[in-house]
Amino acid sequence: MPTSPPPPTREAFARWVQEALQRLYDLPYLQKHPLADVLAAAEPDRLQRVPHLRRALLDAIHSLAPAQGAQAQSPDWRAYRILELRYIEGLTPPEVMQQLALSRSYYFREQARMLDALTTTLWERWQQSAQAAPAEEASPSREQLAYAEASRLAAQTSGEHVDPADVLQQLAPLVESLAHSQGKRVQVDMPAQLVPLRADRVLLRQALVTAITYALDIATDQAVRITGFSERRAAGIAIHVAGAPEAAQPGRGLEVCAQLMQALGGELQVEHTFGGLWQARLAWPTEAIHTLLVVDDNQDFANLFRRYLASHSWRVVGAADGEQARQAIAEHLPTAIILDVMMPREDGWELLMALRASEATRTTPVIICSVLNEPRLAQALGADGYLTKPVNQQALLRALAPLAQAAASQGPAR
Repeated sequence: MPTSPPPPTREAFARWVQEALQRLYDLPYLQKHPLADVLAAAEPDRLQRVPHLRRALLDAIHSLAPAQGAQAQSPDWRAYRILELRYIEGLTPPEVMQQLALSRSYYFREQARMLDALTTTLWERWQQSAQAAPAEEASPSREQLAYAEASRLAAQTSGEHVDPADVLQQLAPLVESLAHSQGKRVQVDMPAQLVPLRADRVLLRQALVTAITYALDIATDQAVRITGFSERRAAGIAIHVAGAPEAAQPGRGLEVCAQLMQALGGELQVEHTFGGLWQARLAWPTEAIHTLLVVDDNQDFANLFRRYLASHSWRVVGAADGEQARQAIAEHLPTAIILDVMMPREDGWELLMALRASEATRTTPVIICSVLNEPRLAQALGADGYLTKPVNQQALLRALAPLAQAAASQGPAR
């Protein structure tokens, strides 16, 4: 019998807390974050888990406030204000340092101490609630099982250019047999030229079968239509049902398809309008070239990443120090930056703080890549990820995949 995912370790829990704090007001991000499933698991409505999670984080921060009567400039008050200003009000580390008149070393030491205290508070509250729950472990939900299965398959994906029309043609006997068994039919109307998709063929087949099966189940006019689409920002396959009942639940039964699409770097978009019109779009960002700036005084790393990304939608620009990095940023507007720590004249931590303080690069994704093992400090300074040297190709692709997808959803690639 399948079991629920194992509970997080204290280290993983601490990492999740810091990730959630840095995106405290990002609803889509928190909806998918594992901390919501831990701290708000009792909330059956997944959309309500985000407010529940946010309240838990805010309550834990406020619980660390100094006792009433504490002096406004006492060490306890300043330490508490670091959390308030950084995560509730959204100030950058330099802004917090300036407002509280703190040195850099004092700020990061106190922030680390308060984050540890905050994590301990949340951890103990969660442990107490878990002990108070029934001893018998609940069966995992369908969505949890879908996520686990899709994650397992995603780890084995092979990115290749796939023609959606070819995949549908291969699926035709299976789909026609399924439709015939229900007294229905499937009409495929694909354009002659459709943008090839970068996807894993096996996972794409599974996603299509799941979506088509659901469409046949809800269709009441005996027909399901499949078309291809190619737009400025997305391309893919659309499944149309003209006779879906008003009571149909657009998301129910499609958890596996949604998770597979996410694993493939795409998205499942479902629409259900008045009059029984239902549509599911399996959409991918159109192929575009994204720019990766690699800041490392050892240029071999930029060359290594060029080889790793040669068959992928990235071009690599190298910079040996902070000065070259600033010039490259102004010239190329990179989609993402990979930043070494141990560099001459200006180390990676200083450059990261400068990037986060600048309006031009405040939101540019930065991944720290170092022989040091300092992911918590990187997160505290606003980094979006951490890679430990040596870096293999799969680790690099996993780190870049969500950044490319996010950039594609925002507009033309940079």
